[in-house]
Amino acid sequence: MRKALLTALLMALVVLSACGNNSSAPATHEEVQQTVQNFYNEMAKFDEMGKSSLESFNTTLTSYSTGKATDKELEKAIDKFQDTTSDIAGDVKDVKVSTNLPENIQKLLRDSIIAFQSAYSIKEQASKSAVSPNVTAEQFNDMNKQADVAMLYGISKLNEARVAAGLIEAESSTNAQLPSGTGTVTGTATDTKASQESTTNSKTDTKTTVTDVK
Repeated sequence: MRKALLTALLMALVVLSACGNNSSAPATHEEVQQTVQNFYNEMAKFDEMGKSSLESFNTTLTSYSTGKATDKELEKAIDKFQDTTSDIAGDVKDVKVSTNLPENIQKLLRDSIIAFQSAYSIKEQASKSAVSPNVTAEQFNDMNKQADVAMLYGISKLNEARVAAGLIEAESSTNAQLPSGTGTVTGTATDTKASQESTTNSKTDTKTTVTDVK
């Protein structure tokens, strides 16, 4: 009798445990839309932070190439940009995807997280290469292209999730972007590094700056 009661108790605990593990009921259509929209808003916030930091970095880099910014100012701008992109990559990685969402939407959001994290990590590396004597302008440009591709892939997956949730039409998702758009260490930064390579060849001093690129 005692054994039977113990067995029944253990079975009850197993059942309760199973119920507890599946306590999150599938989200309603409205809940799915709100969750995906919140995810989108969070990614947009990170994108805005990255864009603002990038603009500041590019401005300082351009000023340095024209002699209007000092070595210390450039170093400070690079450190700030690296810290920002590193922090964003970590924050993106920590974003949780609700398990009560439909599986297809969960996968799309997770894929976007991986892509966004990769993009910000590449941006961080690109900023470091801006002052590396071992990175050419071509290599620097390739890194920026990789960051662009990763960011655009993340946006495409996020937009697919928004379509699946009924937030936007499929036709409008092709050109849809995050509010602030994408931003990588390109344009003025790439042009500056290329010009600095040619400048380095004519320099005779050995001071280590962004111009000391081979």
